[in-house]
Amino acid sequence: MAKAATKSFAIRPATRDDLKAIVGLYNWAVNQTFATIDSEPLDTEEAAAWWEAHGKRSYLLVAVEDHGVIGWARLLPWKQRGFDVVESLVYVDPVHHSRGIGSGLLKDLIKHARGLGYRTIVASIAKDNRAGLALYSKLGFDHVGTIRDAAHKFDRWMDITLVQKSLES
Repeated sequence: MAKAATKSFAIRPATRDDLKAIVGLYNWAVNQTFATIDSEPLDTEEAAAWWEAHGKRSYLLVAVEDHGVIGWARLLPWKQRGFDVVESLVYVDPVHHSRGIGSGLLKDLIKHARGLGYRTIVASIAKDNRAGLALYSKLGFDHVGTIRDAAHKFDRWMDITLVQKSLES
């Protein structure tokens, strides 16, 4: 896949060398936001296992600029059941929000999912994650449901919003 340059950052497939930065962004989100329902950060051993699982079953990419990784995204077969549905996830360093990085990453995921023959792309987004909901809505995802009290984080229960987009042209 060729690099896609966009607004002073590039999007490319992730390499093992990106793992530390990817996990750093993820763990920040775990500890500080509702961008993930996970409440425990990944340690070094879990990060290595996470990388191996992603490498075998998914497509993982990063947004980079001169100073390194500023965002990442992934496709993973939804619930690993073999359906023609793929799940997407996008994380962007909060210092770099509002620069189009999330849109660039998600557009690339959509393109790649189509190329892999998936019919539908989905995401599970915490209801309190307004930026995530806005990103997916902007790129044509429809709200298809809510799982109430799906996770307990930061001393309260939170809902998960399910969104999907048809990939058939």
